[in-house]
Amino acid sequence: MEDRELLEAKYTAPSGKEFTFFWEKVSKKIELKTGIFTFPDKDGAHVQHQGGGPVSFPMTCIFNGEGHAKKADDFEAALLEREAAELQHPVYGIRKVIPTGNIARDNDLINGVNESHVTITFTETITDEPVKLAAVTADELEASFDDFTEAAAADFAENITAENIGEQLQIQSSLETQANMMNDNLSGIVSSADIAGGIQATGRNSTNADFLTSMKELKENIKTMFNKAENHVVKKLNTARLMLRLMKTPSRIIINITEKIKGYTQLITQIKNQFKNDPFGLNNIKNAFASTRLVLSGAVASVSTGAALSIAASTAGGGAAGTGNATGGGAASSEVGVLSRESVVAVAFQLKELLNTIQDFEDNKIEKNNFIDSNAESYLLLIELVNNSISLILNASFSLPMRRIIKLDRDRNFIELCAELYGSVDNYFLDKMITENNLNIDDLEIIPMGREVSYYVKSA
Repeated sequence: MEDRELLEAKYTAPSGKEFTFFWEKVSKKIELKTGIFTFPDKDGAHVQHQGGGPVSFPMTCIFNGEGHAKKADDFEAALLEREAAELQHPVYGIRKVIPTGNIARDNDLINGVNESHVTITFTETITDEPVKLAAVTADELEASFDDFTEAAAADFAENITAENIGEQLQIQSSLETQANMMNDNLSGIVSSADIAGGIQATGRNSTNADFLTSMKELKENIKTMFNKAENHVVKKLNTARLMLRLMKTPSRIIINITEKIKGYTQLITQIKNQFKNDPFGLNNIKNAFASTRLVLSGAVASVSTGAALSIAASTAGGGAAGTGNATGGGAASSEVGVLSRESVVAVAFQLKELLNTIQDFEDNKIEKNNFIDSNAESYLLLIELVNNSISLILNASFSLPMRRIIKLDRDRNFIELCAELYGSVDNYFLDKMITENNLNIDDLEIIPMGREVSYYVKSA
């Protein structure tokens, strides 16, 4: 084999088109599949080795010589074709692959004369039998949330113990503080939705008014939770259910998902900071842990379910395909915000991180205070609920457009570039280009050579 052949790689697209190119930055990554399960009353974790995960090959593909830009254009178009392709890798041999991640284009007219570079990650795929994520429906997710709610309320009622007036006042003070934090961080979500819907202007009944009414009811329940004339268990259950219902309401509102997650994340952070120092006395410590866990787990359960249902509804409603023509499609845009495959996968990772955050908080509190968490049902249901939410989000992401990045090889007019990338200069596409690329007033006339520009293309 000649030296030149050693430097070349070959990509055969699903349509049969072949592309031979030089390469650089060749590497290989194998992701291990493992299941890590932690338990509140045990140190360490149970880890299951579940075999090898995806094998990926990041590459910078170099096209040079006459017509190099056209070859790179055709190669990029081939990367958007569906189904498995074939990569003849210069080091690792022939692999069945599907391009993943972002496509980055670089035409360096100074350092890479007469060359076009396309950076992409090829991920090896299973071809013998199609594999699909386990389907989770919206109804199943809501049912799972209801199961979690009842288990979490029962867990709270069982673990709250007050043997004297001092302990009663301590837990009531903690619950009232938590209720105020919920109001501070979540009422803005419901009020902004009312403003967007024109409810405040029309005088119709608002979600925010309902939220405030429920908040008032919750605080009244907290004050009377230990009344001798009433059943304490029922009062504790009702208090917990009210808290969880209040956290659920903002999560179901149609509003930008990023803002929604921001509100719940701020709530989680404040709750953790407020209750990082345990009160004095064993019962007070256990009570503080039970109330803190109720709010933390309720916040994660609510925002996970709400985000998943919003994304699923947006993609099912036709917004996922966006607008555009054969040369390019837009990212989904609706009341929940601009959606792309990349953005919703990022949401899934955020939800997983929120779950990990409160798991670490709970485990540290249990270890620090040396007591056993005897009721694991709500804990396990929370993990199942978040994982089901993530599954629904990932399934929905397959119908969303992909983000694509190019590096400008010359100064470009903003309007002209938008027309080339999207096939349209409608305000929708112009606004999206400005927002996506943080363009300033000078860029609206000329975008300078060398600037990276991102846009969205249909996944079909």
